[in-house]
Amino acid sequence: MYRERVKVIVLGARGLLGRHLVDELAPRHAVRALGREECDITDRAAVDAALAGADAVVSCAAFTNVDAAEREPERAFAANVVGSEHVARAARAAGLRALLVSTDFVFDGKSDRPYPEEAVGRPLSVYGRTKWEGEERARAVGGELLVVRVQGLYGPGGTNFASRLPALLAAGRHLRLDGERRVQPTWVRAAARQVARLLEAAPPGTYHVACDGETTWAAFTRALAARLGLPLDAEEVSSAALNAAAARPPYCLLARARSIALGLDVMPTWEAGLDEAVAEWARAAATSR
Repeated sequence: MYRERVKVIVLGARGLLGRHLVDELAPRHAVRALGREECDITDRAAVDAALAGADAVVSCAAFTNVDAAEREPERAFAANVVGSEHVARAARAAGLRALLVSTDFVFDGKSDRPYPEEAVGRPLSVYGRTKWEGEERARAVGGELLVVRVQGLYGPGGTNFASRLPALLAAGRHLRLDGERRVQPTWVRAAARQVARLLEAAPPGTYHVACDGETTWAAFTRALAARLGLPLDAEEVSSAALNAAAARPPYCLLARARSIALGLDVMPTWEAGLDEAVAEWARAAATSR
């Protein structure tokens, strides 16, 4: 789609995926990175103004705290539903290409095979329900829209459990690890590369971005500790034993048939992604000494 430098607005640019997506796009395009302070997607006028003069917009902006969404459903609805519709409407009105980031939590996890892109959402949580409704409202607006679902993101600066694991392991913390949920831990730089590739080359539609393969968070943590050469003080428990406020889909692997068919898929296995992550963490640690 884009053979030359264009102006891309990245909303939610202070978050985990947003920051890395800016890094990925900036060498090839004129990127304007906007956090919530610069553009609150629940404010339609602010969204309209932010998109003026752009060629494309990527919205990573969302209410992503899964458990907090159960306590604050109004805030989750405002960002994930109303905000997504604002971005889609502003993009269509301005004739922009738009990419909205969504999540595997739109599914209930009752499948026994990876979810295809066209699967109907049956979310279990407030977060999942608001992300699914945001997708549906954006699709109803139409235009040159891509909806991209991501899964199991982790990386430097992230506030989720997977992102904090290196620090928790280094501190010798006792960990209770989910040994049941089947997941695709996805290194954020790999996800950013794939999202950028879809923005630049994929036709409108719904796409999945996740590292290849599957594991549990308990097995992922063991693999991470081994690569870092750190001891692991942990117990493997059931998902229910973690007593999370929001229900998690027990099996939420994402199939990537559409990007593969287009020759656009560049996602590594989760093990290769973890190797890349560990190498980056090691370089950062060496630089800080």
